[in-house]
Amino acid sequence: MKKVLAIVALVAAMFVAGNVQAQTTIYAAYAPETFKAETSAFGSTVVNKTQYQGFAVGFSQNIGLYKDFGIAAGAQFRMNMRSTKDTGTLVDITTKDTQMLIDVPVLLNYSFNINRDFSITPFVGPMLSLGLSGKTLSRTQEHILNTTTETTYNWYGEDGNMSRFNLYAVFGGNIRFSNFNVFGGYRMGLLNVSTFNDASLKTNGMFVGLGYSL
Repeated sequence: MKKVLAIVALVAAMFVAGNVQAQTTIYAAYAPETFKAETSAFGSTVVNKTQYQGFAVGFSQNIGLYKDFGIAAGAQFRMNMRSTKDTGTLVDITTKDTQMLIDVPVLLNYSFNINRDFSITPFVGPMLSLGLSGKTLSRTQEHILNTTTETTYNWYGEDGNMSRFNLYAVFGGNIRFSNFNVFGGYRMGLLNVSTFNDASLKTNGMFVGLGYSL
């Protein structure tokens, strides 16, 4: 973890110093995420997976290291969302989950330049993630009394059950035509973000997106 933070700090310092030439790309991506929870009790393990819809917007700057090798660093805002509704004879319960995060990927890459305007670039590297907010809004509607009750549960903080920090391993590829980019890949959460004993919660997901290089 300390090595990853050192790499991020080094790249950031290089940008600030202005000693490198970097190509900036802005992008938007579809990035759903799976939460995999494992709970141990009485000698057995229960596994539960929850699917979230996800979207991200961000930017990256790619620094040429040697010939066609480069390192891309940037930041993105990402959001996970999920909504469910249980309809009953006496009660309807609607639940909405929302999580907002800031990600900082640092990705090594190599460009296969087909011609001046077309290239294929695989990439791999770590991505630090910070949970800005996470909450579950539950709305209960009683049919007989015609009343509605709302409760909010925060994922983080003293009463929460999740750590704000995560570390992903990211790999994928980018196809560039002129200034336009189409990319995709997979991110795998490496840390247990559950704060409960005898429980594990890890996140992972694919992503596809479009970008424009300035």
